[in-house]
Amino acid sequence: MYWLGVSSSPLIAKAPLFSSYSLSSNPGKSPYHRDSNARRILTYGADFGANFSVAQASPNWSSGASNNYNGNGFLSAFAQIKRTHTSFDNVFKINVGGIRSRQIDNNQIRYYITKKNLDNIFLDSKFGHVFPQNNQLSAYGGLNFQTQLLNGYKYVRNSQGREEGLLNSSFLSQGVSQLAVGLEFKPSTRFFVRMGYFTLKQTYVLNQDLYTIRNEEVIARVAKGSFINNQLGVQTQLGLVKEFGPSNMYKMKFNYLGFAPYYADEAVLDSRIDFNFVAKLSKYINVNYTLIAIFDKDLVKPGASAWQNSWVFGLGYFHQL
Repeated sequence: MYWLGVSSSPLIAKAPLFSSYSLSSNPGKSPYHRDSNARRILTYGADFGANFSVAQASPNWSSGASNNYNGNGFLSAFAQIKRTHTSFDNVFKINVGGIRSRQIDNNQIRYYITKKNLDNIFLDSKFGHVFPQNNQLSAYGGLNFQTQLLNGYKYVRNSQGREEGLLNSSFLSQGVSQLAVGLEFKPSTRFFVRMGYFTLKQTYVLNQDLYTIRNEEVIARVAKGSFINNQLGVQTQLGLVKEFGPSNMYKMKFNYLGFAPYYADEAVLDSRIDFNFVAKLSKYINVNYTLIAIFDKDLVKPGASAWQNSWVFGLGYFHQL
């Protein structure tokens, strides 16, 4: 299994940002479905995986312990069309995970509470045209979109000492899309750099109840009653994939997505870093590590650290359709 789209599948060239694939130089060796003619090659496929773990201790465990169940799943699908000088790449991913743990309230009564620890929907589309004079350089127009699938909660303890969830976010509240036009430099199938010189970043908060629940007038730059906030700026993307070890059993992937507005009260570069490492143990089982780091002052209250980090180390199941 992998987290947030990391897989042990073969590479497919011209892969979009955060995709795990790149197109093979020999299309006949690809396990994915193809439809081709003299001018077009269509490649499409999907992966899915799951991970589940259990930690248990007897009630009289002297050093103290909290029983918990941890599970997550993902689906990653892609479709690509490549012609002589143009390409159209698309990837769609859903990742959802949760943890159910046993707690004890003020009356020493044990109860279970379920919290999500992973929730992300991601869509990325890019249309590119290669310059005939330099096949490593191309002009592109791209759209990426991110939001969550399930409601998110902040947890507080009530008078009985039990944790209760307070709604903090929901589908498209918030959601972010970036529409960019720029240049891409891709010297190999394993590395690319994109500069979106004209980028429209839109942030959505459709659930207006959140302003009352959170007692805030502005959430992620979106004012109450506005539903959407627009920013113009520059987008930077960078991707690196490397396979190594015996039979390429190890794979490392690094992705960076940054946005700097043309106008802001202070210099700021919103950033997202994704780092993944996968070690294949067998055809369907792997060990994986995923780190997600986000820097965005609009997502936190004034004075709080703008860095948010989440990492996962797991042993899981992976299957390629």
